[in-house]
Amino acid sequence: MRPAETSRALTRLAAVLAFLGPVAFLVAEAVSAVAWTAGAYDYGVNFISDLGTTVCGAEYGGRVMCSPLHAVMNAGFVTMGLSMGGLFTVLALRRRGAVGVLVAVAGWSVTLDMFLVALFPGGAESVGDGTIALHVLGAAVAILFANALFVVVGAGARRFGLPAWSAATVVLGVVGLVGLVLTLAPQELAEPAVFERVAVYSIFAACGVTGAALLAASRRSLGEARPTR
Repeated sequence: MRPAETSRALTRLAAVLAFLGPVAFLVAEAVSAVAWTAGAYDYGVNFISDLGTTVCGAEYGGRVMCSPLHAVMNAGFVTMGLSMGGLFTVLALRRRGAVGVLVAVAGWSVTLDMFLVALFPGGAESVGDGTIALHVLGAAVAILFANALFVVVGAGARRFGLPAWSAATVVLGVVGLVGLVLTLAPQELAEPAVFERVAVYSIFAACGVTGAALLAASRRSLGEARPTR
């Protein structure tokens, strides 16, 4: 395979990963929420991580937990993490240099953090064995790095070989970072779970924009490679 063909194949792979992670996550979240048996799962009150807790009937943070399909949600966390690692690695190859290295390293840090979220559920079981700190750390750093990376990629869209409109991820990343701060900071605007979803769903939106931008870049590259008559 020639270098140009390899580049286009990697670009298309990155686009697939950009869409795959969020779709897998949202499907896992919806399926797990439907199966929730501790009353009705409330997207505005319950945290996403509640769906990954493995102990049924225990109380954590004033919420009673019971997620029979916790394995589905945790698989969604892992899939999202792997997708982000792959996506940012391909984006790093398009930028290279020190910035490219930082993007790749931070991208795979998101992967590791998502594994921590899945392996150490955010519920009574993690409080009992002292691993709740790993869960909280993994979730916070994954959200922080993912949103910050989309700010970096959007701000340097041209240097990443992406169309100018993909700079919209800068706004989405900033919204996500503000959501993260409001999730962790005491305030009375709304339930922390609302801001958590703002912080996480902003990543999904940025993934969608980036995936579309990668597809546009792949089509442009293919058009440039075709011989003119």
